[in-house]
Amino acid sequence: MRAALPLLLLVTALSACSPAQEPLAAAKAAEAAPATAIAWRQGDVDDAFGEAAESGKPVLLYWGAVWCPPCNQLKAGLFKDPAFIALTGKFVPVYLDGDEEGAQAWGERFGVRGYPTLIVLDPERNEITRVAGGNDAAELTRALTVAAGRRSAVAATLATALATPDKLAAEDWQVLGDYGWEVDANRLAGERKSADVLRQLSRSAPDAPLQRRFALLALATAEKPDASATEVRALLQAVLAQPAEVRRNRELLGYAGANLVKQASAGPATSNTLGQQLLVALERTDAERGDHADDALSRALTEVSLARQQQPKDALPAALVDRVKQRVAAADAAAIDAHARQATISSAVHALREVGDDAAAEALLLAELKRSEQPYYYMPELSELAEQRGDTAGALEWLKRAYDGAQGPATRVQWGVLYVEGLLRLAPDDAPRIEQATTSLIGELDAQPSGYHQRTRQRFERLAAQLKTWSGKHQGAETLARLQQRMQHACGDQADGACREWLS
Repeated sequence: MRAALPLLLLVTALSACSPAQEPLAAAKAAEAAPATAIAWRQGDVDDAFGEAAESGKPVLLYWGAVWCPPCNQLKAGLFKDPAFIALTGKFVPVYLDGDEEGAQAWGERFGVRGYPTLIVLDPERNEITRVAGGNDAAELTRALTVAAGRRSAVAATLATALATPDKLAAEDWQVLGDYGWEVDANRLAGERKSADVLRQLSRSAPDAPLQRRFALLALATAEKPDASATEVRALLQAVLAQPAEVRRNRELLGYAGANLVKQASAGPATSNTLGQQLLVALERTDAERGDHADDALSRALTEVSLARQQQPKDALPAALVDRVKQRVAAADAAAIDAHARQATISSAVHALREVGDDAAAEALLLAELKRSEQPYYYMPELSELAEQRGDTAGALEWLKRAYDGAQGPATRVQWGVLYVEGLLRLAPDDAPRIEQATTSLIGELDAQPSGYHQRTRQRFERLAAQLKTWSGKHQGAETLARLQQRMQHACGDQADGACREWLS
């Protein structure tokens, strides 16, 4: 009964308000009510930092795209969670879609490599931390809760950890452990190899779980394995024996676990034992966080990777194939709303292809085209399936349809490059078609003033290399000269000289 008293008093007070008092009372009531959605600033990065300077709050920058599966996983789950919505009230939250005007320039400025990424910055634009958006929701919430109260730049924290680690507080180490090394290690490591930095952190961290986390990250991000099988095995077994550590490293163990088992193995028996320990640990952790259909599908993919490592030339066990198909069906059925489906279908298709059922994968993709709000996202995979069975015309038609249907300037460049690359690979003698498609792609820059940055620039640079290779084999010098001239015109007054030097 005591809990009802404040509400009763509020109702009484509101009924007594004069007309002049009503707006103020309503505003206070609205402020007291819990938010039902994150109050994102849509692309207003400069304004967000202005508000941060006035309020003292840090900026929470979310970098994503409407078609990105893990971005949609966040939208379907974490971004609807009342506790997380309340947490964002401690920040000035900005949603920066990759297709927003100027978004690619911001992405380049903040060194964002992939979707989704969440970055916390102080009002002076110093990075407090960044986390990979594909990680466990509870771990993301915990990491951002810590970041909300900090004002120390993560680069300074890392410098102290490497030079005088004893001077760091426990919270500083926690921030370094939560950092999104999996996707943006080089941003923080600078000129040093990220694996070397992580190995040094693993030696200096104050507690065993953090030491093991840094060591796992070092193995996962290293260009070449440089630890002995005995060392990797001891590390992996120690992590798998601790449920809290498995949960914290769930995503890392999901995508890198099979490879870590391979590095740790001294033979088939060891590999099988470690693989089973990995699967049991993942299943236990997934059960603790709700045993979602997507998690079960992820475990099945890990199981497939382990089986292929042990018997690379043999067919997969029929029971495993059936299990994968059952989990695909369960994940498909569980994904009800648009965000959940965009987060799930690509994994389901990948799983079906991994067990050799391309027909079922194609059927799932074709069915999804009728349901998805971004059907163009699935068309390159339909093109790949067509190409794989020798249907060149069909493969190119899917790539063209994907480009034609893509929405947003940066997205259109990305899918347009896929189309031109398909032409270079499948129709290299059709110079007029290649030139026409590339000319259309260059025209996309007209829709993004000062847009030759980040992913757009990377896609054009990749295409330039392929066009030069094609030109050398198919006498395309004149075609390239015309394309370069068109590109210089499209670049206009863009400050980045790389735009005007494209194909040089």
